[in-house]
Amino acid sequence: MEALNEFWPGLADYRPALLALAILCLAVLAQSFLAGVLALAKGEEVPGMPLKGGHAKRSFRILRTYANSAENLPAFATVVLLAAFAGASAMLVNWLAALHLAARLAYWGVYYGGIGRPSGGPRTVVYVIGLLANAVLAATAILALMG
Repeated sequence: MEALNEFWPGLADYRPALLALAILCLAVLAQSFLAGVLALAKGEEVPGMPLKGGHAKRSFRILRTYANSAENLPAFATVVLLAAFAGASAMLVNWLAALHLAARLAYWGVYYGGIGRPSGGPRTVVYVIGLLANAVLAATAILALMG
């Protein structure tokens, strides 16, 4: 971290946010593996084809959770790095990154477990919490970049 801090002064202040990003990356990679083992092994879905199941099928929920994670990760990674690069409040960036990570992990737990309704239930709530944390993080990065 010291070598990076020489290249990018103040980067160490964002260590919790960067750790949240690394954990999220690792979790998405684990989900990719789990999608193959838990969702595709039964043959209910065909790799590379549109999903044919519904929310009642665990294989469908696992594949949709992975796809959702893959769709959301780039925006989160971008705004974390932009906020750090712009020198936004490290405390705010770290808290928002931790909130986003917690919401994503909760999302996976709720969706994998099939808890609640497909729409408007606990899955939607935790998704929106993560989305809002990411949106506020993006706004924080923009404000810091504007100066």
